[in-house]
Amino acid sequence: DALFTALARSLEEFGKPLSVHLPFWNLDLLSPDPEVRTLSLRRLLFGLERAADLGADRAVLHSGIPHGRTPEEALARAEPLAEALGPVVRRARVLGVRLLLENSHDPVPAALRPVLEAHREALGFCFDAAHARVFSLLPDPDPWLALGPEHLHLNDNDGRFDRHWNLGQGVMDHSWLSAFRHLPLVLEVREDPAPSLAFLEGLFRPDGA
Repeated sequence: DALFTALARSLEEFGKPLSVHLPFWNLDLLSPDPEVRTLSLRRLLFGLERAADLGADRAVLHSGIPHGRTPEEALARAEPLAEALGPVVRRARVLGVRLLLENSHDPVPAALRPVLEAHREALGFCFDAAHARVFSLLPDPDPWLALGPEHLHLNDNDGRFDRHWNLGQGVMDHSWLSAFRHLPLVLEVREDPAPSLAFLEGLFRPDGA
């Protein structure tokens, strides 16, 4: 609690909008195991409370779909997932935190669209281009961008694994980013982000140099 209080104080002094990633490891609101479903809901609701305590105005969550599911299996999950997310969406609205659904192991964007539409006013889309590249059947950003993202997670990879490299150090094409530079973006890299910041500065430079 002392560490959390210190973190909250530091973020308050920082004075910038804050995005929080909700828990996702081994969580699935649609797990066949009722204990996992219950734990998943508890963890997401707890994460929301902590996000609000930190002053976050947005929180990102995963759909919880296991890796390797077919498009048909993913589509079959959409309606039950929309229903299962109900308590999380309602709590987020009460707390004043914008909830954002991120593509993770979802094989096609069509599997997320019904969920987003079911909670149209309360749930937005967070696009992770690296996840689309290494986990989905549609690695090109365009089909995912058609979902209308309002938040971006950015990093680079080798095209096979989710490496979380700096931008420009892998095989990803980030040219599409210029049209979405107005959106909030989060660099999800596992080292000094300076190369990614320099990459973005060059990409967004008016003269394109």
